[in-house]
Amino acid sequence: MTVDVRLVAATNQGLRAQVAARRFREDLFFRLSVFPITVPPLRERPGDIPLLARYFTDRFCREMKKRPIVLSPAVLEQLVAYRWPGNVRELQNCIERAVILADGDAIQLRHLNLTFQPVPAQPEPEPDPWAEFEMSGSLSDVSRRAMSLAERLKIQQVLREADNNKGRAAELLQITYKMLLSKVKEHRLE
Repeated sequence: MTVDVRLVAATNQGLRAQVAARRFREDLFFRLSVFPITVPPLRERPGDIPLLARYFTDRFCREMKKRPIVLSPAVLEQLVAYRWPGNVRELQNCIERAVILADGDAIQLRHLNLTFQPVPAQPEPEPDPWAEFEMSGSLSDVSRRAMSLAERLKIQQVLREADNNKGRAAELLQITYKMLLSKVKEHRLE
């Protein structure tokens, strides 16, 4: 008797890293990795989301013996925008719940339960260096302080752009390396 067997194994772990960390047997890794197929997570395939959502909607309507329903445009937009940390399984569960709750011809936003909705991060406002700028004294005094502050801000910006590579920053600022070191010390940027 002859048996023809194909083994398909799946994981969400990076097996090479697991082998390197000695958490997965190297010989087994090589036996399993004859023909690896990498399936990117759903968040990297937003074009698949509407197709999968419609498939699951139709499937669950049939299984629950409900008349066919559609996904509203707002729902499709929300589904595509969501990050899907639980991947396709989370989408499937989300659609199943929505089909259960849907009471009309379409799934609406109120039927979705997207658990991990990110709270929009409010970027920290950059402090305005000019907000507390000292305006006292003569025009010459104010001009000198303004020039010093502008110089300091420009050097900080270019150092960030150059990943703190002072040689590259000096080139971008079109000054000598020695001059940049002097300015960094003068403005206490280290």
